[in-house]
Amino acid sequence: MKKFYCLCFLLALLSTSIFSQDQKVSLDQTHAKWIDSKFVADKFLIQTYIPDQKIVPTDSLPLVFVLDADMSFGLVYDIVRWLNWGREIPYVAIVGISYGLGQKDWWAKRSRDFSESKDLTKLWGDWPLAGGAANFKSFIEKELFPFLESEYNLKAGSRTIIGHSFGGLFCVDLLLSKPELFDNYIILGPALKWNDKEIFKQESKFALNHPTLKANVFTAIAKLDNEDITKPWTEFFDQINSRNYKGFTLKTWIIEDEDHLSMLPVAVTRGLKSTFNKK
Repeated sequence: MKKFYCLCFLLALLSTSIFSQDQKVSLDQTHAKWIDSKFVADKFLIQTYIPDQKIVPTDSLPLVFVLDADMSFGLVYDIVRWLNWGREIPYVAIVGISYGLGQKDWWAKRSRDFSESKDLTKLWGDWPLAGGAANFKSFIEKELFPFLESEYNLKAGSRTIIGHSFGGLFCVDLLLSKPELFDNYIILGPALKWNDKEIFKQESKFALNHPTLKANVFTAIAKLDNEDITKPWTEFFDQINSRNYKGFTLKTWIIEDEDHLSMLPVAVTRGLKSTFNKK
C-alpha cells in the first residue's frame, strides 16, 4: 500500500510538471513552409490555413492571400474562422506571404516587394530596397501558385488578395498589370501617393487600351488617417470608377473613428463579407 501511495504521489508531481510547462500558442489547422524564390533572390515563409472539412474539396477552396503576413496572418485567421462559423462567408484557405525573420526584416523587405520604383519625393522617408514589385509578381505567379498546388492541392476556386498601406499600393499595381492573377482585391489604406502618384499615370496608360477590367474590388480608408493617404485614395478611385470598365465592380468605404492601423480588423471583416457574402 505504501508503494501505491508513493506511485500516486510521483504521478501527481509529474502531471503538475507537465501542465505547468510554458508552451507556445499554436493556430489550429495551419502550416508554415519556406520557399526559395529565384525571381526575388530571397526566401519566403508561406503560412497557410486549410480548413479540415469535407464539404468543399481542397482543390476548389477559395484562396485568400495575405500580404504583410508577419503581422496580419493571425488577425485574418481569426476573422475568417469567426465569419465562417457565423455562416457569413464560405470555407476558404488562407495563404500568408511572410519573411519569417522578425519585424526589422519585414519592414524593410515589404518596401522592396510592394513598390515598382523608388520614391524620388521621399515623402515617407528613404527606402533603399524599394522597386522590386515586378520580381515579386513573378514569384507569386510562377513560384507560389505552383507550390500551393503541388504541396497542398490548392488550385483555387477563386483568388482574393488583401493588402494594406504599401501592400494596398501593390494590390492596385497588380490590378493594372496582371489583373488575371486575382478575382478579388481588398485594398486598405493604400499608399497611392508613392513616387509622385505614379500609379495614377499607370492607370491612365492602362485605360487607353483596356476597356475591360475583370475584377471585384473592395477598398477602404480610415477617416482619421493622414491626408497623404485619404486624398489620393479619393482621387484615384474616382478616376478608375469614371472609366466604366466592363467586368469591374467597386465598393468603397470610409471608416469613422479609426486611423491607419486601427482600421485593419473592421476593414478586413467588411472586405471579406463584401467579397464572399452575395446575399
